[in-house]
Parts: sequence; C-alpha cells; structure tokens
Amino acid sequence: MKSSKFMQDEYGLDGNPFLDDIARREWLGTWVDRDEELADWRRVIAAAASPTKNYIVLLIANYGRGKTLSLLKVVSEADKHEAILTAYLTFKGEEKPRNPGLDFIFRIFKSVDFNELGANRGEGDVHRAIEGLPDDLEEVKVILRKIYSGDDELSRLGAYFLRGEVKGLQSQLRKLGVMRRIEDVEIGKEYLAGLLGFLRGLGFRTLLLAVDELEYLFSLVPTPQRSVYLALLRGLYDFPEGFSRRVGAIAHMAFFLAVSEDGWRKLEDMEKREATSGGPIRPLLDRVDSRTVLGAFDMAQTRQLIEKRLSYSRAEGRYLDEPLIPFTEDFVAFIFEETQGEPRHVIVRCGHVLDAGLEKRIARLDKEFAQQVLQERAFI
Repeated sequence: MKSSKFMQDEYGLDGNPFLDDIARREWLGTWVDRDEELADWRRVIAAAASPTKNYIVLLIANYGRGKTLSLLKVVSEADKHEAILTAYLTFKGEEKPRNPGLDFIFRIFKSVDFNELGANRGEGDVHRAIEGLPDDLEEVKVILRKIYSGDDELSRLGAYFLRGEVKGLQSQLRKLGVMRRIEDVEIGKEYLAGLLGFLRGLGFRTLLLAVDELEYLFSLVPTPQRSVYLALLRGLYDFPEGFSRRVGAIAHMAFFLAVSEDGWRKLEDMEKREATSGGPIRPLLDRVDSRTVLGAFDMAQTRQLIEKRLSYSRAEGRYLDEPLIPFTEDFVAFIFEETQGEPRHVIVRCGHVLDAGLEKRIARLDKEFAQQVLQERAFI
C-alpha cells in the first residue's frame, strides 16, 4: 500500500483495517451490538454449562452479515464457562465426502485439540478419564491410550485413525491394538460416545460445536445423501438415546449451526417435499432450541462498526479508546445510505475510501470525499 510511513506517523495505522473483510478472532473487538441475539445465545450457553439435554441453535444470514464472526462470538462467550469445551468446524470443503454422515463425525474429532486437552488437565486426570470409560467402549479406550502414550509416532497414528486420516490397514490396526476400522456411522457414534465420556471424565459438561457453512451441504453432497446428514444431526441431538452400547456418563452437545438464507430456503423446500412422504427435516427442525436471523445494521450499528475498525492499532495489537483517524457524521450517514447497513459492503467501501484518503493525506473522512472515491471506483 502507498504512503505506509504517513499512515504510521500520522495515524498510527499499520495497514488498512478495512481491507481484511474475512472474519477472524482478532476482529471480535469490532463486534457490533446485536443485543437480542447475543442475549439468546448466552441463555443457551448458560443452560449448556449445566445441561440436562443437547441443544441445537440456528444462525441464518446472507453472506456478509456476520455468520462466521457471530459463531466466533458464541465460542468466545462459551469459553468463559469452564464446563464447556468449544470447537469450530465448517462444512466448507473442496472434495465431496466419501462416506456421508461419517465424515461429519470425523470433522468433530478433527476439531478437538487432544494435545491441548492433555496439557491443560495433566497426565493423571487424562489417565483416569480414559480408564473410567465402560468396557463397551474398549476400542475407544485403546485409541485414547495410544494418543496419550507418550510415543510420538503412536500418538500421531492414533489421532490420524480417530480423524479418518489413515485407511486403517491391517498393519496399522495391529499396531494400534484394535480390530475394526471406523467405516460406518454406528462405529463413528461409538467413538463419539467415547470422546464425550472422556470429556466428562475431564470435567466438561458440554462439547459446544460451532458449525459454519451448513449450506455447503447442498453443493458438495448429492441430493439423495443430504438427508443422511440431517438425520445424523437429529440423531446426535437425541444421543445417546437409541444407541445400543452402554456409554456411562458422557458430556452433552450443543450445536450452533450457521447457514445462509439461501441454504435455509433449501432446507424449507426439503421440508415441504417431505410433508407427505416423511423424512428427517421436520423432526430436526422440531428439535431446534433457538433460531436467529441476522439482519443488516441500522445507522447506529454502522457507525459502531466503522469506529471499532478504525480504533484497532496493528502496531500495538489492541483496540484503542478512540479511532485512529477521524471521520464525520455525514460520512457515516452516506456509507449507511449506500450500503443499507450490509456489514461486508460497509467494510469494503470504507476500505476504498480510507485507502484513497491515506494516499491523498486527507485530514478526515467525510461524505464529500467518500462520494468522490466511490464514484471514481464505480461503486455508485
């Protein structure tokens, strides 16, 4: 970017804070108040910290309205509860799944950092949690023992096996000490039960899974297989009810599922088609504990987003009390009018205006300058 020294000297800006429009944890400091939505999520999170059941929460939003950042906010809020272990995973991927349904269980296993769990809880606690699993889950116990064996090669092999990242050749099975590959959903659920029992033994009451990009279900999975995933989600909500093995005390699960509005409409279309023939959609939706539709921002929220983005000092790695570069209220009103409060549009247009303003070394961002820049760059 041009004029980087001017940006640093004049405003303390190390890069344009609007050019990064991908949701990241560092941007949680720019969280714009969605008071009603956040209160509802906190209600479910608090219940999940002392659970009597599993939970499903839907976050529905068009692209650019903050689905991913909202999920990261949920994770951040849940991390305040010692009884909740959080994990973020996404349906987004480049390859079509080889084993529909089972691959989602593998994604759950991949989202858990077993090394961090071991480091945080200690060797004795980990050993007691593994050995406390019932005999019906013996093969799960064997794999967990390998993961925490202290033998680096064996530990990696155990983790790869649990995540579906090795084929489970006979030589690998012998080395691990198990007889079966994880090759169908029922075996996958057995290992899931073992994981949840292990977490319960470590003191966790709930595994909260923030699942992004649910709409990719419709692009990566053939139509006949989509119901497999939806039936699996319904079954996981009911889990361990209907599971044949004795699982003992296990942690509950809380699913926060983010889906685009287009993906949500496709789910509703599936529900209508299943109205006469039956299927998994209606039972799944009946189990949803909370449903949130993320809308566009109002004027006050738009101002808040602009102010918070401009208050982030990359040089200091923190958010300051005041914006690093001044702006006028007519600038906010103009950006709001042009974007109708769509968060990603606000970020993109402000990025262009700030970029031009820094290059020309203007004193502050105002409507007149913003209008000129957006016209030059064909936004209006």
